[in-house]
Amino acid sequence: MAHTVKGMPQHVFLFDMKASAFTLRDDRLTLDLRTPVRIHEAHAYSDQVSADGFVPYEAIWDTGAMSSVISAEVVKDLSLAPISQCMTYHTQGHSLADVYIVDMILPNKILVRDICVTVGLLNGFGMLIGMDIINLGDFALTHKNSHTVFSFQVPSTHEYDFVKQIQQGVGQKK
Repeated sequence: MAHTVKGMPQHVFLFDMKASAFTLRDDRLTLDLRTPVRIHEAHAYSDQVSADGFVPYEAIWDTGAMSSVISAEVVKDLSLAPISQCMTYHTQGHSLADVYIVDMILPNKILVRDICVTVGLLNGFGMLIGMDIINLGDFALTHKNSHTVFSFQVPSTHEYDFVKQIQQGVGQKK
């Protein structure tokens, strides 16, 4: 099924989709894995989605989180209504949280539809992107010569295996 965003490239999300990626670079010792995203209430039963109405937020990427989370600010801004509740486990312990369904546009203009998210405390971020989104593609973090590079691509196009690369001498200094 094709999902399009007017004014943006058309993508058939994940199956016959052409690869799309974004990369962030930072010369500091560490890099917060944060990117801009645009969020909207899920567009039920619609293949045509306009980028209008998607609200920009800053997201932080967290490989330790099983699923994605939105802030109470996003819930308020988008006037979201919860679809259910579930128990969540986080750094402060565990709690019952409301569950919402949202659509999101990633920096590479990929539309991710119908994401089940919970609401949580995000300290200045609109969204925490967890493994439910990260597992849709390839996630790479490198740190060569004190230059941190974070790159994300959907869909996955090949396997990254650092052990195999070392064994084959790929990228080794001569």
